[in-house]
Amino acid sequence: MSTAVPLRGEALCRGFGEAGTRTEVLRGLDLEIPAGQITVVTGRSGAGKTTLVNLLSGLDRPDSGRVVLDGEDLHLLPEPELLEIRRRRLGLVFQDFGLIPVLTAAENIEVPLRLLSAPTGERTERVRELLDRMGLARHGGHRPGELSGGQQQRVGIARALAASPGIILADEPTAQLDADTAASVMDLIRELTFEQGLATLVTTHDPLVVERADRVLELHHQANRPA
Repeated sequence: MSTAVPLRGEALCRGFGEAGTRTEVLRGLDLEIPAGQITVVTGRSGAGKTTLVNLLSGLDRPDSGRVVLDGEDLHLLPEPELLEIRRRRLGLVFQDFGLIPVLTAAENIEVPLRLLSAPTGERTERVRELLDRMGLARHGGHRPGELSGGQQQRVGIARALAASPGIILADEPTAQLDADTAASVMDLIRELTFEQGLATLVTTHDPLVVERADRVLELHHQANRPA
């Protein structure tokens, strides 16, 4: 198993609100996301799990501290470079699936490849490959509303993998799934992480997800330290 650490956060602090009513969500958080492992971040609602994902993906900037991606300080980069990093090197998975309702499963998976102007033949082959891997070969023509929750999340995972990123950030990916479906989705994420050497971070409050972690970080309102 790889021990490379392509993504890490150093002394991350992030708060919201004005002086006097400001809430410090993250305070001095250090973490590493090693390749080939699943790092699970757990904690109560409001503990800062989604805030952390937003910082690690460059969707938000820390008040202090830094996010380092392959030795590069993410938040010193201009927005166009951050956008390119999210398109090519980071795969994001959301708890509400985040699919475009009017597009089919295949078209949703294809979106990142279109944004990268990949050739038509390459897009078609990659989408077919991912549909097969997700067990959705017969559902590529279905829109999200015609799929079950588990199927929608598998489409979301396939879309996150479309551009072959090295890092996956999944924010509460099982939150809307029943226990059996959640277990199936997490087993898939675990399998892909090991096979492809992905650096995977999953936020959750689901004990089932924690059981599948290689490393666990528990967030608290008062002190954010590794569990």
